[in-house]
Amino acid sequence: MKRVTLLLAGVLMITLWAGTALADDSRFAFSWRTVEDKRTDLTWARDADMGKLDWAGASELINTLNKKEYAGAKDWRLPNKDELGTLITYAMRAGYGGGMELLSPYQFLNKAGFKDVQLCFYWSSSPSDVSASNIWVVNMFDGKGRFENKESSFCVWPVHGGKTDSK
Repeated sequence: MKRVTLLLAGVLMITLWAGTALADDSRFAFSWRTVEDKRTDLTWARDADMGKLDWAGASELINTLNKKEYAGAKDWRLPNKDELGTLITYAMRAGYGGGMELLSPYQFLNKAGFKDVQLCFYWSSSPSDVSASNIWVVNMFDGKGRFENKESSFCVWPVHGGKTDSK
């Protein structure tokens, strides 16, 4: 009887965890190469590991994706910091806030169905107001961002579409 009770308690805990973590699982529509975010109307490249490049290399990659009409689209771009923030917020609301005790946003996004979200900083398209040579990057370990020089190398995660107020 104790085994059955413990088994049922375990199943209930797993069900509650999965329900919490993926409570908004209908938010995303996954296809082979893309993930559509129904809340923001953004379409992300499903593969979040398109390389670790400097700003010029990231821009060149985006141009190449558009020329080749990657996944049928020719309006790929780097996301702005608010657009990247929508993924961080989604992960954190599901209980993934980074740090040693909690799983990180990159781990949650991989579990949610994105592919190869890396433990690294990702480029945004949001420039600094102070220096044109600095761009906002977001850390997928803890969701925090900062400005970095365009000569540094960071991960690239293309996006297209979106609402004008996609916060």
